[in-house]
Amino acid sequence: MSKSTGRFYQSSQNLSKFQNNSIFPHTILFAEESFRFAVPDFPDLDDYKKLEILPFDNVHRAKLIEKWVALDLTEETDDQQIWAKIDELRLHVDSLVRKNIVPAKPFHILMLLQSFETMTTQRLEITAYGRCYQYLIYQALEHVHVKQNEIDTYLNVLSELGGAILESPSESLDDSGLKVFFKKYSENFITTVDQDKVIRDLVSSFILQRSEASLKFRYRYLFYFFAAKKLADSLHQGEEAKKRIKHLVNTIHLEKASNIVLFLTYHSKNPWILDEILLSVMDIFSDEKEVTLEASSLYFLQDFVKEIPDLILENRDARQERLEADKHKDFIEQHEDQNSLVDDDKDVEELMVKVNKVFRAIEVCGQILRNRLGSLERHSLELIYEESVLVSLRFLRVFLRFSEYVQEESIRKIKKILEQNPNLPDSKIIREVESFYLGINYTFILAMLYKISFSLGSPKGRDIYMKVTETKNKPSFCLLQQIIELQFEKKLDTDKIDKLHSELSKNPVCDRLLKQIILRHCYMHDIGFKHRQKLANILNIPIKVQRSILIASKTTQD
Repeated sequence: MSKSTGRFYQSSQNLSKFQNNSIFPHTILFAEESFRFAVPDFPDLDDYKKLEILPFDNVHRAKLIEKWVALDLTEETDDQQIWAKIDELRLHVDSLVRKNIVPAKPFHILMLLQSFETMTTQRLEITAYGRCYQYLIYQALEHVHVKQNEIDTYLNVLSELGGAILESPSESLDDSGLKVFFKKYSENFITTVDQDKVIRDLVSSFILQRSEASLKFRYRYLFYFFAAKKLADSLHQGEEAKKRIKHLVNTIHLEKASNIVLFLTYHSKNPWILDEILLSVMDIFSDEKEVTLEASSLYFLQDFVKEIPDLILENRDARQERLEADKHKDFIEQHEDQNSLVDDDKDVEELMVKVNKVFRAIEVCGQILRNRLGSLERHSLELIYEESVLVSLRFLRVFLRFSEYVQEESIRKIKKILEQNPNLPDSKIIREVESFYLGINYTFILAMLYKISFSLGSPKGRDIYMKVTETKNKPSFCLLQQIIELQFEKKLDTDKIDKLHSELSKNPVCDRLLKQIILRHCYMHDIGFKHRQKLANILNIPIKVQRSILIASKTTQD
């Protein structure tokens, strides 16, 4: 089998020569995406199947990362080390391969995994993910043989181009705009630039892309990266850059704005940028009080929780549990665009903007926490974490109140129907509606705790999380820290879990949440039977031993 890695055949003569080679029973031709438009010009390709490498979903991404980790396994590596390494790489890859930004195609994922190998984990945490994006850019320039002493010039052109395209409503420059750009560039910089060669190299390296009569960045992350660099470089030049950054921070609910702001925190350590982000976060739902998850605030859920069937600690296959979780993520991602809320009500529209701001803001703040743990003062890190949690809990308060309103409206309408149909079993119907909405509330609380923890968590931030948790001393913060420790540190501290369980024993809802958090961790990791048994005793959860698994395990050991 012969493979060609992206070589573009310029003429039908060259292509025919390759095809007429009968040495191999099969031939596979690889070409860049734009070649599909030229395929009709080559009749010899009519008998070939035309296939496209699609982006990897969560399931395939997980499989690829698992295989990557398996390459370095030794006999001494235990299961917990394997899962920890997989989860660490998955965290980094998912943070970098963001929707519609870096393509989730295997080539890009493998390039990112390779970039992680070139730097230690500590360096990856202390610096920013921007270094990984920069690694991809350097690799692209080296691929077209740009000389080392020219790379700085190319990066500068890209930075200036990012700023110019940011000002363009079409996120591209036409030929006249490009001419104006290079004229201005030559006036501002002393280094002479061969316009045709630079553009040709940047297009060949897949950094830029020509589309009819315009030029743009091929991938979203490249545009965001260089637009942010231009803004960061312009901060000292006056108020114009600050105005642009303020606008981006205020519209952080938009994809473009949130990602440029994220890259800004990599390109610039200016404390003013962080202050603007935090002020924006503090302003979201500022008139609301955060949910503390104290027993007195969850009275409406307590009877509902008592009616839920008891939890049972089962023996489950961690790999299968992770597969099901990834399938669920893929399902949500495939349907989230279809299920987007469309409403002409301005109040609803404003609410959705705020909700989107919450999620975007905590993602940006989470990246800042992870990437600048070694360069920001402790007080700043604590403030970022605390304010990010608080805005999330304020949103949770809004959701619960909205859910309660919807529940009351639904019951009111049902009662009206029952008045017209007195033979229907009214009490049962109303109870089922109440149970349905209470179930949504409980599920959303648990999902929100995981969302906050996964957005803000890091293996290196334990001191920050502990200090804020001790200061706030609320069940919500305690549960968040427990999820972070389990997910990022893989720390199953049974003594701490026992203490937390005792503290929450008079809070039925939080007690139930804690149990589900621990069970989820057990199912997603290969926890030994003794640890499972100890946890079951601490949490008063019965263990269900699956006979088939025990038999299979015994057979393997024999």
